[in-house]
Amino acid sequence: MNRYGLPTILTWGHPLFCLVPKNTVPVHIAVGAPLVLPKLDKPSKEDVAHWHNKYVSALTKLFEDHKEVAYGPADAKTMKLEVW
Repeated sequence: MNRYGLPTILTWGHPLFCLVPKNTVPVHIAVGAPLVLPKLDKPSKEDVAHWHNKYVSALTKLFEDHKEVAYGPADAKTMKLEVW
């Protein structure tokens, strides 16, 4: 499909509406403080890496602060956030 400029996406979820999550799977949402980023006209690779690291750090902190509430204390001890 990429030959035609269409992204290839694999989704799963509800059998009739694959973009809607199954109702048997719990969904937990946590909202953290906004991360204020500067507007850079021509960011260097170092700038991108710096701000990406700040984002990943904030995301990891948000996950660590809320994982016990979402998964329970026993499971939270072994849970790790994977950022790809």
